[in-house]
This record gives sequence, structure tokens and C-alpha cells, in this order.
Amino acid sequence: MLLVSDHQESVPAVTSAAARGSRRRERTRVLLLDAAELLMSQRAPEEIRIEDVAAEAGVSAASVYVHFGTKDTLLAAVTDRVLTVATDALRSAYEAEASPLERFAGVGVTYMRLLLDHPAVVKYLTATGERGPRTPVEDEVVARFSQLRREFEQSIRDAVDAEAIRPVDPESMSYLLFGAWNGIAALALRRDDLMLPRERLEQAALEAGVALLDGLKAESPRT
Repeated sequence: MLLVSDHQESVPAVTSAAARGSRRRERTRVLLLDAAELLMSQRAPEEIRIEDVAAEAGVSAASVYVHFGTKDTLLAAVTDRVLTVATDALRSAYEAEASPLERFAGVGVTYMRLLLDHPAVVKYLTATGERGPRTPVEDEVVARFSQLRREFEQSIRDAVDAEAIRPVDPESMSYLLFGAWNGIAALALRRDDLMLPRERLEQAALEAGVALLDGLKAESPRT
């Protein structure tokens, strides 16, 4: 009976130790992803070293290899995490229970906050725009954001069809706003006199959005 009792008491201890180990591994993984994302907002992927990621995360370089194996796998994991956040956030804005005009405005606010929260996206989009995608990860970024741009185009078309905004070409408008938002967010990454802090960028984007919506609103029918 003693042997059985000892065994029964050891099971919860083993389970608890395994749970703690799992939580510790997950914390380390998140630290590495956060550190890599920060560095991706500051440097080109080829300039990022495993040692830099480890130092930023406050862990050993060996931990990077244990969790991700290679730098490319780590960067791919960061990109996948950010793309998932972007897709979920924007599609929620597209599908919001709101008028077409409110939905259109909400997409702009959501996208700007996304770019400011995840400047690595801006870095990727800027780099691929200048030289074209060079890796499967960059191909995926371009493909995913191209799809999101098309969905934004559809939200503009819905607003036009509902006569919530005056007739515009949805495709052209989607490209114009997509480029404008990316350009505004890129100012936060500059290291010269053109750099603007996040709070000023958010204010500028909101003021521009209000002016844009005011100009796009459909005219009320004259009586």
C-alpha cells in the first residue's frame, strides 16, 4: 500500500513540473518572437543575427536553436504571427456590424494601429516594394497583404453601392489609401528630421481620416 501511495503522490508532482516546464518554454518562445520582431522593424532580415535576437530577449543563443532551429524559421514564425494578427484584425473591421461608412472608417483606424503596433510589417512592405520579394517569407507577406488590399477594395465598393460615399473607383482608392497609410507609418521608422513619434502619427492619421470621410460623403439629395 505504501508503494502505491508513493506512486500516486508522485504523479501530481510530475504533472506540475511538466506544466511549469511548458510555461517556461512558452515564455522563452514569446520573448524570442518579440525580440526578433523588434529587430525586424530596425534591420533587413539578412542583417539580423541569432546572437542579436538572443541578447534582445535576454536568453542564450542556444535557446534560439532549441526553439526554432534556424534564423529563417524564427523569422518565418514572427511573420506568421504578425500576419495572423493583421488578418484577424482587418477582417473583423471588414465584417463589423456597422454602416458601410462606419465600416470604411473603421478599417482605416484598424490598419494604422496595426502598422504602428507592428512596424516590422512596414519594414517588410517597404523592402519588398523597393526590390521585390527575395524569400518565401517575403512572398507570403506580399500575398497576404495583397489579399487584404482586395478585401479593403470590396469594403469601399460596398460603401459606394450603399451610396454612403460618393462614386469613386474602389480599386484606385484602395491603392491610394493603402499607400498613404504605409507611408505615414513609415515615418515612425525614420532616423532623421522626418521622423514622427507614434502619438503624433496617430493624431495626423485621425485628422486626415476625418477630412477624407468628409470629402467622400455622398451629397444629401436636394429637396
